[in-house]
Amino acid sequence: MIYFAPLQSYTTLAYYLAFNSLIGGIEKYFTPFYRKNKQGVFEYEKYLKASNDIHIVPQILTNNGKDLVEFANDMLKRGFKEININIGCPFPLVTHRHLGSGLLPFSDEIKNMMDTFYSAQLPISLSIKCRLGWEDSMEILTALQVFKQYPVSEIILHPRLGIQKYKGTPNWDYFEKIINIWNGDVIGNGDILSTQELNDKRERFSSVNGWMIGRGILTNPLLLSKSPISEDSFKQSLFELREQVYNNLVQFGYSDEQILNQLKSFWEYPSKKFEGGERILRKLKKTGKLENFWDTEKKLFQQEVLTIN
Repeated sequence: MIYFAPLQSYTTLAYYLAFNSLIGGIEKYFTPFYRKNKQGVFEYEKYLKASNDIHIVPQILTNNGKDLVEFANDMLKRGFKEININIGCPFPLVTHRHLGSGLLPFSDEIKNMMDTFYSAQLPISLSIKCRLGWEDSMEILTALQVFKQYPVSEIILHPRLGIQKYKGTPNWDYFEKIINIWNGDVIGNGDILSTQELNDKRERFSSVNGWMIGRGILTNPLLLSKSPISEDSFKQSLFELREQVYNNLVQFGYSDEQILNQLKSFWEYPSKKFEGGERILRKLKKTGKLENFWDTEKKLFQQEVLTIN
């Protein structure tokens, strides 16, 4: 079972819908987190709604039980049956407010939030995406004692500390300790960038329910393919995926400027697969008009693919 990890600005609804229709193989697609703006309002895309064709899980960033209840009610109105709370984001602008992985040291705040949410008895399940802690791996052990008090549907664990951000390597030995402690479902997450790495994790942690992958699939959308992939088929799949993302953005009513920005984000990761991709990506990012963007993009497809798997 594979989940698509949320990455702000990359895993948009336009991207998810395109990926699901053209490639698939994903059990759940997690949205980048939603949080209230300065006016105290959640801002949702018009097209954020449940569908039988794709299993999208909306994610929230909060430490407030009332906001969590409000978010859950909003998602119920849009047809969703599951939401996810982000207790893993490592960025200081978030963590210093006791949000994301910055919430993990404060088990009392987690408990108050969970009490408020589950007291509402809403017909929606809650999963948790988290890290080992903010600066101490003992923090996850305390947090697990809180999580165990509630019918959490699953935890998605990235075995790094918040202060590490994405540096160093995940602590898979500690991950193994956690899955032996937690009685519920566990999804593993962190630095799965190739088919071999995915297979290695599946072999080592056979009891894990599934794996969440983000950058690996964004870089190589055919990462999960069970058939051999040629350079031509790789390029063709990327072109079709980008084309469908573009069509979705047009359908959603985005302006040319908004579309251009999202297409630049699209190429951030797959450009790494091409000879000279970094250089061409820089040119794409400097492009100010869509018609010029297409011309530069063509140059990328003319480059040799370095590796596929």
